[in-house]
Amino acid sequence: MKLIPYLNFDGNTEEVMNTYARIFEGTVHDVSRFGDTNPDMPESHKNGIMHARLTFGDNMLMFSDGMPGHKVNHGDGISLSIGLNDEAKAVSVFDQLSEGGIVTMPMAKQFWGALFGMVTDKFGIHWMINCEAGS
Repeated sequence: MKLIPYLNFDGNTEEVMNTYARIFEGTVHDVSRFGDTNPDMPESHKNGIMHARLTFGDNMLMFSDGMPGHKVNHGDGISLSIGLNDEAKAVSVFDQLSEGGIVTMPMAKQFWGALFGMVTDKFGIHWMINCEAGS
């Protein structure tokens, strides 16, 4: 069993997944657009992402643009947590996710010994970056 987050956006999914592909050094796969399968889709949504995957390491994120007329809500009760064991990489990921976003907890050594920080990126996704160097 594996948990795979599926992220929905309001028409900017392509920008989001390409940004995350750059940050996490991943690869985008299986991009399907609404117009590929539904010729009756309004012209304004035909190029929207119906489904796509991003893989990086052993991880996967899935993406979609919201259907016309459906409001996307990312949910304040959910954060995506990334665990790393390289402090320089952790800081790089945190800094890139912070660009245009809101840092809710700066990267700093914590009482449990890890380097940890929290950020809401410019797309509204909440992230927790935890680095246990040497693990």
